[in-house]
Parts: sequence; C-alpha cells; structure tokens
Amino acid sequence: MELLVPTVSDVVFKYTWPIPRYKKTISKKSSIDSPTFDTNVNGIQSSWNMSIRFWKNPDGKRIRNPVVLCLNMLSCTVDEAEQTKIRFQFAVFNIDEKRWEYCHVSRTVLELKSCADIISLGYRDLSIVERHLKRNGEVLLMVKIQIIQCENEKHNLSQASDMARLLNHPHGADTKLICGGLTNTQIPVHSSIIAARSSVLAKMISPLREPRTTNTSTAEEKMLDTRDPDEEKVIDKENDCLEPRSSIDPDHYMFSLELLDLSSEVTNELLRYIYTDHVDNLDSLAPQLLSLAERFCLQGLKELCERNLIETINPENIASRLLVADEFGCGALKRASLTYCEENLTVLNKSIAWKIMEHVNPELFNEVCEASIGSSRSSNMDDSELSN
Repeated sequence: MELLVPTVSDVVFKYTWPIPRYKKTISKKSSIDSPTFDTNVNGIQSSWNMSIRFWKNPDGKRIRNPVVLCLNMLSCTVDEAEQTKIRFQFAVFNIDEKRWEYCHVSRTVLELKSCADIISLGYRDLSIVERHLKRNGEVLLMVKIQIIQCENEKHNLSQASDMARLLNHPHGADTKLICGGLTNTQIPVHSSIIAARSSVLAKMISPLREPRTTNTSTAEEKMLDTRDPDEEKVIDKENDCLEPRSSIDPDHYMFSLELLDLSSEVTNELLRYIYTDHVDNLDSLAPQLLSLAERFCLQGLKELCERNLIETINPENIASRLLVADEFGCGALKRASLTYCEENLTVLNKSIAWKIMEHVNPELFNEVCEASIGSSRSSNMDDSELSN
C-alpha cells in the first residue's frame, strides 16, 4: 500500500529490530542483519535493513562492544532521479528504565534513483550493556527515518547564493538596520527585500530624509519601484565585486530599521534567512529565531526552527521544548515532545521548567502527565531521551 502525503518529509518511518539471545548471537556470527522493511510514499518505494558489524583490535580480533550499527538502503524505485536528504536516528531500549536511549540524529545527502544496489547511509558506534538485555537475552534496536526531497532547494541554490552575496556586499542598500543594544551595530540592508519578506518589519522601517521621488515615500511603496535609487555603481575594481558592508556611504541611506533588542549574531542569522531562506547556526539559535519568526510573521523560518528543536530534544530540554511549542503554536514540536514522553514511561528529568509549567500552564502540564505517567500529577520528574 502506498502512503500519499502533501510532503514526504512530513512522514517519519520507525522500525524496531528485536535480536533474540543477543550475546550468543554476536559470539557466533561475524555480522548480523535485520529483516528487510519497506517504505512506499508518494511514489518513492524503498527497501531497508539495519546491520551490526564489528571493529577489530590491533591483533585482528573482533571487538564485541561497542558494535557498529548501520542503516542500509537495499533497493529503490522512483519515477525519476532526485536529490534527497535522509535523516535517521538509532536507539536501543533500556530494559531497567523502560525507555529508548537515542543516538544523535544523523544526516546524509543522497541522489535517489531506481537501483538494486545496497547503499550504506551511515553508522553509529553503540555500546550494548546489561541494562539493554531482557531476561531472555533479547535486545531491542530501533531506527527512525525521514526522507526530505531537495528538488526546490536544488533549483533555488543559485538564487540563494546570489542573495547571500547581495547581503554581504550590499550594492544599492538604502536602509540602515541598527541592532546590538548599546553596541549600536549598523548593518546595510535593502528596504524592498525586507518589506517583501515581512509585512511586520516593513511597517517598522522609517524614512531618514525626504525620498527622491514623490511616489516612493514608504518602504512598502518603494519596493514596487524597480529603478536603482543611485545610478552610480559601487564596484571593487581590484576584485570585480560589489563593495563590502563597511564601504557603504552613510549618506546613502534613505531609511532606518531599529532592532535594538537583538544581538548582532541573532540579527545576522535573521537577515540570512530573509535574504536566502537558509540559517547557519540553528543548533544554538533555534529558540531565539523561533521567537523572531513568530514576531515578524516568517512562517518558513518558524518551520526550520521547529524541525531543529524536534531533532535536538534531550533529557534536559524536553520541558522547555513543550513550553516553547505551546507558546508559539508549534504543533509538530508539541506532538513530537508528547510522543517522546509516551515512549519514555519513567519519570522525566527534574528541572525548574517542569515546576514553571505546572504553575503557569497547568493544562499543558496535565496533558504531558496524561501522555506519559497516567494519573500522576507530580512535578518531581526524572529522566527522558531524544525523540525524532
């Protein structure tokens, strides 16, 4: 049966591999392969398996711990070849605490085409110890797989590169963006681009002086004027490129945009998204950028941040992730977090975030309790793990 969805990346496939009599199995076999499992979504049919391989020590003997856990694509059928990103995440079940212990999310880029060749997408070193063994010796391994089609990204690469160049060498910039609080950092930007991307930011742009033409008195109106506001081209003769930010003449500015509450680092990443649809430092800035995405009505940035927050859930931040998801209406993040709590039935990591949730958002706290610990309503929580 084929699964049809609006976007393939909306689907996360999950496969669990029970290995009976694990210790005895690895002592007798030089390699172990899981049964094949199949996926079929939006015309992409693929067969997969997991496998265990072993490192060898300098004497050539097999090292039984840690093992090498691999994800392999055994075959694929598609209508036409396309570039894709594959995200996957391994986990091993902790019998003592009745929860999954997740590895970090792995990412790889793959040209997806019809073939019957085995492709190894990646591996993780995985230590399997007593807490992972059932009484009958069985071990449970699991993998989650997400396929992201890159067709749109491929077509937009050139445009994104050009826009990034325009941001770094802002020829024609007419707006002085001021950020960084007391540092008063100034960044040259283009009012037409800012206004086109965010109606909220467009209304925050203020004129510094009388515009040169009577029909371009506001930033929103100006973005409709395709004429260059300054006929003189600013060119770096030696490098044959546009002048860098530092070379812009302050008298050239027609507008200002004040974001004094934002640091230079956050502002630069916000601008990178506005110009190119990409962000470089999501792992460290996702919570801050999510808040800005909501504030400035940047839905695409919100989705990027939400996906990153889902991928980086861990025992320390699960409560904060739920609060963020509820505050900014991030449905996917909330579902992933609640699923995470469901899959980890033990108490969650003690943190002040749970106390805050219980007092400021009791409805959300009760929802988490119902998903994870049934009738318990105590905020004295303990340990948890990573979701998709």
